[in-house]
Amino acid sequence: MHRPKSTFGLSWRFLIRDWRSGELWLLVAALLMAVAVSTAIALFSERLQLALGRQVAEVLGADMLIRSPRPVQPAILAEAQKQGLKLSTVLEFPSVVMAGDEMQMVSAKAVENNYPLRGHIRTAYQPFAPDQIVNDTPEAGEAWLEPRLFPLLGVDIGDQVMLGNTWLTITRAITLETDRGGDFYSFSPRLMFNMADLESTGIIQPGSRVSWKTLMAGELSSLEQFKEWSKDRLDTSERLMMADDSRRDLRNSVVRLKQFLGLASMAAMLLAGVAVAMASQRFAERRFDSCAVMRCLGASRQQVLKLLLGELAFVAALVALPGVAIGWLLQEGVVQLLKGVLPAWLPAAGVMPMVVGGATGVITLAGFGLAPLLRLQDVSPLRVLRRDLSPAPAASWLVYSFSLMAVFLLLWYHTGEVVMALILAIASGAVLLMISLGVQFLLNHLGNQQRLSNLPVFWRPGVSRIIQGKGKTSAQLLAFTLTFMAMAVVLILRTDLLDRWQNELPEETPNYFAMNIQPSEVEAYSGFLETNDVDTSQLYPIIRGRLIRINDVPVREAVSKEEKNNHALNRELNMTWSETLPENNHLEQGKWWAPGSDDGLSIEAELAQKLGINMGDRLTFMVSGNEFTEAVSSIRTVQWESFRPNFYMIFPEQALQDMPATWLNSFYLDSEDKLLLNGLITQFPTMTLLDLDAVINQVQKMLAQSTIAVEAMLAALLLAGLLVMMSVIESSIDERLREGALIRSLGGTRRQLLIMQIGEFVLFGILAGLLAACGTELTSYLLNTRVFELSWQPAWFIWVALPLFGAIVLGAAGWLGIRRVISQSPANILKEV
Repeated sequence: MHRPKSTFGLSWRFLIRDWRSGELWLLVAALLMAVAVSTAIALFSERLQLALGRQVAEVLGADMLIRSPRPVQPAILAEAQKQGLKLSTVLEFPSVVMAGDEMQMVSAKAVENNYPLRGHIRTAYQPFAPDQIVNDTPEAGEAWLEPRLFPLLGVDIGDQVMLGNTWLTITRAITLETDRGGDFYSFSPRLMFNMADLESTGIIQPGSRVSWKTLMAGELSSLEQFKEWSKDRLDTSERLMMADDSRRDLRNSVVRLKQFLGLASMAAMLLAGVAVAMASQRFAERRFDSCAVMRCLGASRQQVLKLLLGELAFVAALVALPGVAIGWLLQEGVVQLLKGVLPAWLPAAGVMPMVVGGATGVITLAGFGLAPLLRLQDVSPLRVLRRDLSPAPAASWLVYSFSLMAVFLLLWYHTGEVVMALILAIASGAVLLMISLGVQFLLNHLGNQQRLSNLPVFWRPGVSRIIQGKGKTSAQLLAFTLTFMAMAVVLILRTDLLDRWQNELPEETPNYFAMNIQPSEVEAYSGFLETNDVDTSQLYPIIRGRLIRINDVPVREAVSKEEKNNHALNRELNMTWSETLPENNHLEQGKWWAPGSDDGLSIEAELAQKLGINMGDRLTFMVSGNEFTEAVSSIRTVQWESFRPNFYMIFPEQALQDMPATWLNSFYLDSEDKLLLNGLITQFPTMTLLDLDAVINQVQKMLAQSTIAVEAMLAALLLAGLLVMMSVIESSIDERLREGALIRSLGGTRRQLLIMQIGEFVLFGILAGLLAACGTELTSYLLNTRVFELSWQPAWFIWVALPLFGAIVLGAAGWLGIRRVISQSPANILKEV
């Protein structure tokens, strides 16, 4: 029992001695970076993802809802309340509202006083006047009308309208309902009133066409628990929707941001692991002599290993908590610095990201620091007389393998992106293979002195170092390459994401949808927009039809069990015809039909995948009681985030021209030109006009916040990369000091030594830059096509930029790092050897 205490105490004394002598600063700094950066990114990422998830929930009006044609089962509601969820009931139904001699079809909406559970309502005290956020709902006896209803009914604020059997007083113009998303093409003008007035209207009768929505809000764990509980208890008419299912324009942007934050986290952890590995290698190498002395004094291999492992355990234990604290302070500083642009609601920092951040440091230290220490137990006592080293034991490679697997699993757990983790692992393995082949090439072609002498003098030491110490220099080259690659991949993905977001919502994005334009009004409508110089998009015909068969098999029998309740099968789809491929659509398979063609069908790719539809499949539709069948001739991706008309199904004009259709159009209108809407609505009273200004502003705000988050992650990654480069340079400083002292003692000048050392780092920078360019291209291709669903193009500039950047940065870093080599006295250095 006495020996473990003695070993424990000696490990502590070794730690104190090494700290006072400055031997541990590099390892501690690398480990602090690993823990702090991992913790900061984990905390910031989790808080931002939850905040943006809340903003998506605001578009739904809740975190989750159940939609049904009748009130939800009481047992379902009771369980939701038992789980601690807040509830609010909303009822929507079509109806006719009257004012004087005017009547108009409306989409009536009855709400409770706590509506909405997420988000807000915006109203104005006059139609088309500036609006504001409100926290209340219509009182009993009141109605809020959409602005376009005022000219249609000829009413003003304070007038009364009749809904069913009751009169309601108009008190406000409603400009935004937070949950009015989804199917743009079926909206009638909105009238909102209090649920307390529902019974007095007398409208809801058995068989009435109504839509009940039960809104729910609460903690994520409670929502998930209720979702799982209700899975087999909801009847076929009740459909549960999460916030992420409500709007693709918001959902896709949030998903991509989450993926990018995960990528930044992985890159930071990768750099942290490299920094810890290089620092641990230096830590081990500087203890070979002391281990040899201990062996001479009778210490066994196990005692030596236990002492050093104990010291390493002390380092991990003492650094983990300060690292987590620094990480928390870093992310809190970023949050405070960006307080004006980040979401107004940010949840408190969770405990799990801090645990994961601390575990990241410990695992990287154990994985990458243990292998170098295994060599110390095999140090021979003869090392006090000779400078030889035994080769790395086979167990060290086993440790490296287990540590890499542990880091991979940690990345997977931390980000939830197994595909992304695999891609980074594949790219890192490819870089390692390229480095091995490159070193072997140098060995084969520059291995003799004659060929080496043909190189420029300032590159000879670098090439000699690679050839003579290929294992160690390969590790340094791998560290530099992975550092450049991680930063370049994140930078390129950041640029691709920002470009995508900017392209999705450019200036003058259409902010109004005009629907239900009658065929007889198309020419007059187009003339109105042209006369008033309104920026507009193409007019599209809309045909409502239901998919009933796939390859002559009833659709519910043809699809998988999981897709039998797909929303596209439970409603009529909006179909159109077009002779050209619409803007923001891209063909994945097949080709577009020639003008004048009368057969063919283009289907949206995601729907095709869910329903198992392939090229050539025959789809049968029902339109106004008539059936027709077309074969799939192309599959296309649709940019749903563009706020332009998009469709699941597109046909040639000849296939649909004889079917009843209305027309759809989107256009952009400045705020000062909105008075034109009164004239537009008055001239075309049957047209439905949808105002998307508030939704677009919300999306733009989210994208701006996402951009700030991306930039913050990139800055953190750059700092981590600089620390890695410093760790790599510092890990070889002892050897460079000895080489410099020998060269100076043999007559070499400081200038010659400086040129040789800087030339070596410049060579390392060029090689690392070229290898990083290869790894970056491979990684960005896989990430763009397999994860982010973005188009990929070769980034030719990195083939010049990365080698140049590597040469400059490593040359400058090398100059700063080796000043001790040329400034210290050769005699003093050689005395220490």
